[in-house]
Amino acid sequence: MKKLIGLSIAVFLSVTLFTENVSAQKFKFGYTNSQKLVEEMPETKKAQEELKALTEKHTKRFQDMQAEYQKKYQELVENSQLADESPEKWDELTMQDKQQELMSLQQRMQSYEQSAQKAISDKQVELLTPITEKVQKAIKDVAEEGGFTFIFDETTLLYISKTQAVDVTEAVKKKLTAK
Repeated sequence: MKKLIGLSIAVFLSVTLFTENVSAQKFKFGYTNSQKLVEEMPETKKAQEELKALTEKHTKRFQDMQAEYQKKYQELVENSQLADESPEKWDELTMQDKQQELMSLQQRMQSYEQSAQKAISDKQVELLTPITEKVQKAIKDVAEEGGFTFIFDETTLLYISKTQAVDVTEAVKKKLTAK
């Protein structure tokens, strides 16, 4: 029984000391807009230009494929409307071959479009990941140097008390330009 009372007192004192320690501790909160920081980086503009060029290249190729498809489709429609006695009218075997060719081209277009989207997405990740990591490191450095307990991204919060939290955006920008 004495051990139980002694243990209870020890637990009570530990909880009391821990609670006093936590309540005596001051928390320092900061906030920024990490997406805006990423967008303002010079590397982002270069990455966007590279992505735009890649997108335009794939779009041009896809448009060429669409033009080829449209031309072949038009030939098929025009030929099917010819009179059966016309010497230019394709026979059944040629018509089937032209239809197969058209379907094959359509499948190639779908495959190319999917591959192009994946290539653009992969390139976007490749180009923007180092920029995002650089911004995250700068935020972490500002947090450590400034003694912040938390730094929040203002775009993901419903409310930020700007009197109880510090906007660290300028400090992060300075950290980014110092590198």
